[in-house]
Formats: sequence, structure tokens, C-alpha cells
Amino acid sequence: MTAVSNAEARKARSFLYSHSKTGFGIPPRRFAASAKELNVGFRELLRFIGRRYMGGQGASAARTEAVERAATQER
Repeated sequence: MTAVSNAEARKARSFLYSHSKTGFGIPPRRFAASAKELNVGFRELLRFIGRRYMGGQGASAARTEAVERAATQER
């Protein structure tokens, strides 16, 4: 796992909790390390996770839209 500074972890925590009251249950330090390792932004990584989460689950269109909306919401 890629090393992440405290500032990067705080940014990831802020991003996650600004989009969900529970932070989607994702550890901020791990989220920041994944974004850094993949060389993508937090928003793009959240979209990817949302798509993977929804894929193959037989989820409703409303649930899919809710995940996409949460990932793209500007705050």
C-alpha cells in the first residue's frame, strides 16, 4: 500500500464524509492511498467503486442513480 501523509488522509476523510454521513464505510487513509496509487482523483475513484459495487448486483435503476449522484455531487 502506498504511504499517505496525514494531510492526504484528512482530505480523503473530508471528501468521503461530505458525500455521506457514514463516509461510505471506507477508511480514509486506504481511500487516499488507492487514489494515489491509481493516480486518479477522489471523485473518479468513488465513481469507480460505485460502479463496481452496483455491477452484477441486480440493483434497481434508482439505486444506481443514487450512487452516481453521490459520486458526482459537488460540495
